[in-house]
Amino acid sequence: MPVHNRMPVILHESDFNRWLDREETHQPPIDLLRPFPADEMEAFEVSKDVGNVRNNSAELLDSA
Repeated sequence: MPVHNRMPVILHESDFNRWLDREETHQPPIDLLRPFPADEMEAFEVSKDVGNVRNNSAELLDSA
């Protein structure tokens, strides 16, 4: 299954707080912008409704 090249940032759970921290620091967390290990990802098919920004419902979280 092909995946488009506009990949979002994927973080390990241990990095969530650091990414969301709004305190000003000398070093922003740009080191977290690294490829996520492919063997830790899981891809699954979803409804075509997910691709339309006008759709916003809990049913979109169910797989197709």
